[in-house]
Amino acid sequence: MDTTHRVIAATAALLLAVAAPATAAEPTPPPEPPAENQFPPASTHGKFVPLPEEFFATDTVPLCGSEVTIAADDAGTGRYRALVTDEGDTVVEYRGDLTVDITRASDGATLEDVLLDGRAIETYDADGVTATFDYTGPSLVIAVDEMDVQAMEEAGLPQAFIYLSGRLSSTITLESAPVPGQQPPPAVSVEITENTAEYVVDLCDLLDQAAPEAAPAP
Repeated sequence: MDTTHRVIAATAALLLAVAAPATAAEPTPPPEPPAENQFPPASTHGKFVPLPEEFFATDTVPLCGSEVTIAADDAGTGRYRALVTDEGDTVVEYRGDLTVDITRASDGATLEDVLLDGRAIETYDADGVTATFDYTGPSLVIAVDEMDVQAMEEAGLPQAFIYLSGRLSSTITLESAPVPGQQPPPAVSVEITENTAEYVVDLCDLLDQAAPEAAPAP
């Protein structure tokens, strides 16, 4: 899936700008499985449903002076529901838990079974341009794009980190509405609107501690 902003929190791997703007939904029969790469997803009509298979795709990002791979375990209890408001906004709520393995390519440093079970709510405006994200810890946040990194720096946060409790909320605004199947438009602003995150640990520091050369000799 295309992304302009990557945040993995609770059971959510934040994926922006994959689908066209949502429209207000009329009452319909029970939900069908979401189409591949449709995001935000169609309404699930109040029901929590299993996360789609592509949600668990392995992701690799440039980070910590190397490349870092994040692999989610599909055996967790993560589920989601999507609601479409009368105004056409899409609200996606996640519950359950998710575990991920995080590996740095340069030295093989690995964090296994990192549990992320904080609450996650994402709201995608009907115009397709603005989205807000509200996550509680424990959560993993990775800023990849320049504007994401700048927003984290302004909030006094590392580029990539885990926080065990508290809340982190942000709003992202794109240059224009995304078009399905095309590269997402650039973000024009990323703003941290609430930051009460506690027990914040830099992900690169954790990987340094997990590096093979850092392990004590037997």
